[in-house]
Amino acid sequence: KVEMEDEYQVLRRTVDPRLPSDKEVEDHKATGHVMYRNWCPICIQARGREMDHMGLADKEKRLPEYAFDYCFPGDECGFKWTILVGKERTSKARMATTVPTKGIEGKFAVSKFLEFIAECGDKDNEIIIKSDQEPSIVFLMNGLVSERTDGRTMVEQSPVGSSSSNGQVERESQDMEGIIRAILIGLEERLGFKIDVRERIIAFIAEYAAYLMNRLKKGERSEE
Repeated sequence: KVEMEDEYQVLRRTVDPRLPSDKEVEDHKATGHVMYRNWCPICIQARGREMDHMGLADKEKRLPEYAFDYCFPGDECGFKWTILVGKERTSKARMATTVPTKGIEGKFAVSKFLEFIAECGDKDNEIIIKSDQEPSIVFLMNGLVSERTDGRTMVEQSPVGSSSSNGQVERESQDMEGIIRAILIGLEERLGFKIDVRERIIAFIAEYAAYLMNRLKKGERSEE
């Protein structure tokens, strides 16, 4: 007598189609969590929110427009970590670099921003630079103007107390801050221990985050 197998013994659990495959998880980790995924615990821990829809850029701007700001991902990681963030409006190219402190004296931060401008193809072009009137930003902006050819750098400063005039780079700073934290958390997870803040790789993470965003971030929209 042939007995049929109990149908309840052969039922298999249906996989939630919204969950990623193992390969998708590994690919996401390998690209430094640049694209926000709400199924990734590191993205949620590091960035803490769904990504906002971004508005279209103002296409009437005729000159390349650069904006810069500071972010501080170390505040939530338990140590001091100051990052200079920059973005060019039309190309949406980004930069980020670790600096010792805000408004640092010397030419390190200015040199980094000049490298970014040259990388975008605007070394000898007329450009606009935007910032708020925070003293540390004004200090950096003045240094940048003095290092470029006279008349090729136009300055636009947000009015004192304005929260929206320089909103683009503020959002960029928040985004970059979250990705920097995600890269650090993901690296520590893989290594299985906390990284000493004096290690050189800590200073490199910011530039790596900008590198990934420039090459992997797709458009200005939220991710599902």
